[in-house]
Amino acid sequence: MLKTIIIREFLNNLLNLRFMIGLVLCVIVTVACVVILSNDYKHELAEYNLRVNRRDNILDNYASRSNLWNMLLPIKPPSRFRPLIISTQGENSESFDYNSLSVLFPTLDFLFIVTIVLSLLAVLFSYDAVTGERQSGTLKLVVANSVSRVKILFGKLIGGAASLLIPFILSLLVGAFYISINPHIEWDGSAWLEFLLLTAASMTFIVLFYLLGLMVSTLSRNSSTSILTCLFIWILFILVIPNMCPYVSAQICRIPSIKEKERKRAEYEREGIALIGQYRNEIKKKYRTRYGKSFLDYESMDPEAIKQRVASDFNFKSMVDAFRKELEETNSPSVDDLRSKIRKLEDDFKTKARVQTKLAKNLTCISPYANYLYLAMDLTGTGLHSSKHFGRIGGQYMGGQVSPYMSQKEKDAKKNDPTYTSDTILNVDDRPRFVFKEEPLKGKLYAALPYWGILGLFNVLFFVAAFAGFMRYDVR
Repeated sequence: MLKTIIIREFLNNLLNLRFMIGLVLCVIVTVACVVILSNDYKHELAEYNLRVNRRDNILDNYASRSNLWNMLLPIKPPSRFRPLIISTQGENSESFDYNSLSVLFPTLDFLFIVTIVLSLLAVLFSYDAVTGERQSGTLKLVVANSVSRVKILFGKLIGGAASLLIPFILSLLVGAFYISINPHIEWDGSAWLEFLLLTAASMTFIVLFYLLGLMVSTLSRNSSTSILTCLFIWILFILVIPNMCPYVSAQICRIPSIKEKERKRAEYEREGIALIGQYRNEIKKKYRTRYGKSFLDYESMDPEAIKQRVASDFNFKSMVDAFRKELEETNSPSVDDLRSKIRKLEDDFKTKARVQTKLAKNLTCISPYANYLYLAMDLTGTGLHSSKHFGRIGGQYMGGQVSPYMSQKEKDAKKNDPTYTSDTILNVDDRPRFVFKEEPLKGKLYAALPYWGILGLFNVLFFVAAFAGFMRYDVR
């Protein structure tokens, strides 16, 4: 009997007009989304390569101690899931074809299709699964034939969810086929595995909203009440809670504005620059008094003349080395205090921002929509977790490779060139190169599984509520 109910529910949905509308809508929107985003990915990849090549050309010709650190900062390539999901990290924010209108409208990508289009379809498929049959009298006849209500509910769930997933899976197959034949998209085995996991997570989310509609249908007296209740809950989960929680978090955990923080930092920096200038002037005054004409000659010479004088005059070289060393070691308790204040200002701001973000993220987990977004983005490396991974490997690269390299390069330059300054051009052909590596799937799953678990919990709660409502349902 369960099989009969499943087939009946499945065929009823397939023959319904809303199924055809949903199928056509999903396929058209998915194909359009994948084609457009794949083209964007191609352009962003070209821009990324152009930026890297430009920076390499600058390093080959104009690298110096003053700009080497910034020029070696790692650049992240576009996410490999860019043909499906628009990253939250603002990759390639210097895009040459940036369109300011994009901030006015929601982004059309795979997540939009699942969270908006398919979740709404799920509600429309299930809101009258029970109330519709009750109003038509069919449910009364089925129950009168001694068919178990448990079998009826399971049959409606399995048959209805299966018919709902057909448009999703078909459109996803079309999108996957386009990605596989696109020469600019090179997915390896791990990317396809993440794609399968994303598909499973999406199905969990879609079934959740089907269960939501089924639950409301068992608790409502008629279809009109059921659809209105479903739409109200859908708006609450999709629009209200995710957008309201950051404001609630901002009220609970207040932090200074960025403008206020930058103003204080600028004040500290100006004060520090003035102090350093004052101490350097005192050092120069001391050397003028101690060395007299020799130091005055040094101040008036160009770098080439200094280089020649240093090579032929040992006393002059000793004076220059001592002066430069003392300048480099320029310090004072006041300057240290200002630097400490700047570090404390930045650390306090970052700490408060992290607390506020974490609170907002936890609050939004009340909504299945937010949990699905976190889950999908963590699985595909397009969200905040991926940003942390990039920061981690970027920090290891800068601290473990670039910093020692710069120290050694500066030491060698000073040894070979007595007139070395921070603006002296350096040969950095042997510089370390940053190579971005995707986080292993294990790490992504570790971050994503809690959100998947919450989605599963929502499914269980909605099913239990639907079961309880249906067992008490009056078919008269």
